Amino acid sequence: MERGKAPKLMTVQEVRMAVGQDRLSRGMAYGLARVLGVRMGRRLLVPSKVVEDLLEGRLPPEVLEAVHREARKLGGKA
Repeated sequence: MERGKAPKLMTVQEVRMAVGQDRLSRGMAYGLARVLGVRMGRRLLVPSKVVEDLLEGRLPPEVLEAVHREARKLGGKA
């Protein structure tokens, strides 16, 4: 993701498109949003910095485990 090109907050769908829809399931994207995102009204948004950290492997293992737990709560097979 190029700096300056991405919005500061991304929707779950935008996160999936940035990472690759074949690589990040909908459940995992929502898990990421629930753990590291912000809620604005009814929308869950993810800071673009979180997506950059995910793509560059900088998210700590305990955060990734929390994302997996959230995805499983949502019915995913993460």
